[in-house]
Amino acid sequence: MSNLDARPASDHQQRVLQAACALFLRDGYRVSMGAVAREAGVSKQTVYAHFDNKDNLFHAAVEQLVLPLHASLAPESAGLASMLHALARAHQTYVIDHAHVALGRMLIAEAPRFPAAARTFFRTAIDTVATRLARCMAEAMEQGRMRAEDPDVAAELFLSMLHGLEGDRRLFGMRARGQKAQDAWARHAVTVFMHAYDIHPDAGARTNKKPGKGSESP
Repeated sequence: MSNLDARPASDHQQRVLQAACALFLRDGYRVSMGAVAREAGVSKQTVYAHFDNKDNLFHAAVEQLVLPLHASLAPESAGLASMLHALARAHQTYVIDHAHVALGRMLIAEAPRFPAAARTFFRTAIDTVATRLARCMAEAMEQGRMRAEDPDVAAELFLSMLHGLEGDRRLFGMRARGQKAQDAWARHAVTVFMHAYDIHPDAGARTNKKPGKGSESP
């Protein structure tokens, strides 16, 4: 079962997870279980009691790190447009976070030695978000709240628009945008995507009128 769906963790388990997140962000996958135990203030046996091996601990830590992205994809009671804006805000916070950038660099550098860790990060932090977003978009398309296209393509396109070149700039240590400019980029990406897929700002009130005489096409 995914840790995202598990019951609330015990105090010890949460301390171990918090310590693992901090150490993986700082030192990459080479972190030892003993180091996690010391950081958490528990015994090594306690760490293994909650997480059988480092792969499982790393998977749980990555899930914890991307919780804001998953939270933004919660059932869209506020509407599809609101969900896209929420995901854009969460994604921008994730992209510009120095610790996440550092972890990305380390995983790329260590991928030849620890390929499983790199795959875990991609599947948990990137692929899972894209899959969940595609499901939300597929539902919106079925309900007529979004133009019907391939939902997997739409989800990947939206995430690519949010990412732009900024993630790469930060990954390679280039001059990056400031917070204000990055927020503006995210808002613009949402606006362009909504226009391209005919998503109304008030998605719940959308009507499926066909353009008539004197009306303007998108």
